Amino acid sequence: MTTKQPWLSDPQKEIGLILAPSLLPVVAIFIFQDYFISHEVSSFWWVLLVLCIDVSHVYSTLFRFYWDKPTFVKYKSLLITIPVTAFLIGAGLHFYDSMLFWRILAYVAAFHFVRQQYGFIRLYSRKEAASKLFRTIDTVAIYNATLYPLLYWHLHLTSKLSWFVQGDFVALKSIIASDIVQGIFIVIIVFYMLKEAWVSYQNKLLNIPKNMIMLGTYLSWYVGIITFQGDLIFTLLNVVAHGIPYMGLIWIHGEKKAPGFSFGWKGIAIFMTILLGLAYFEETLWDILVWKDHPDIFPFFTAHDPLDNPFILSVIVPLLVLPQITHYVLDGFIWRFSKDSQARI
Repeated sequence: MTTKQPWLSDPQKEIGLILAPSLLPVVAIFIFQDYFISHEVSSFWWVLLVLCIDVSHVYSTLFRFYWDKPTFVKYKSLLITIPVTAFLIGAGLHFYDSMLFWRILAYVAAFHFVRQQYGFIRLYSRKEAASKLFRTIDTVAIYNATLYPLLYWHLHLTSKLSWFVQGDFVALKSIIASDIVQGIFIVIIVFYMLKEAWVSYQNKLLNIPKNMIMLGTYLSWYVGIITFQGDLIFTLLNVVAHGIPYMGLIWIHGEKKAPGFSFGWKGIAIFMTILLGLAYFEETLWDILVWKDHPDIFPFFTAHDPLDNPFILSVIVPLLVLPQITHYVLDGFIWRFSKDSQARI
């Protein structure tokens, strides 16, 4: 019988950094929906959501794996092999077909976002003495929260949404399939709610963090993809619910391992300055060499045209996405690594 909530470290930090980011933006969307429906991703929103959260959270991987000496030494071969292999595959793929490159990257990114929610559910149910059936229901329920909206996206493909570039997801239009998966979606929710009600009654305790993760995942993915289909709403809900909890987990891990890694203003300033500096540098290169779509944010070499040589682009683009790809792949290991002797989460 569980006697207390399965917090990782500090409940207040986890509520603010891991649980709230998937819930509060949904509330904001409904309160100010007229604004969010009528506006696109402006320069302000791009800086806040893409630069400060989405790109920055990718570089927090450096704190977890590459700048943590015991972890790097232990997994050195893997941590070097992953980016080298990713670059070689990416370069070959982009040279062969650039659209196929972006499409595969979009699906890898979506898988990464889906898996992160599963990882958090596993972390917050680690102390539950649950049967295999109940653990399976948890797993199916969290995947249901993310995969159904993604299936809906494919079945109702719209020009209003894209992950990286327009048309990166494949259209699978089918009214019959849409009705079937919607029914399955509802049935899984009912099963999960009944299971949680029974477990909570038996244990005389509701697992709050696990169920907040579950609720936040359902709300942010459903509202961002199905209820509303605007780019600003999707980006807000998708990025905030993913990026901030990831950085929060990295921070909590750092506090547990390094005595001087404290949640004070100085620590936050150093942490965020490093992430923002790296993110701005990367996006500067993207804007100068490839996109040329944010001259107000990156006022450098604006008179020069973007690169158009296929061979050079097939080197530059995979090189620029390398931090993302490495981050995506390593995310599949972070939950396993959390069990090693050096990582006490």
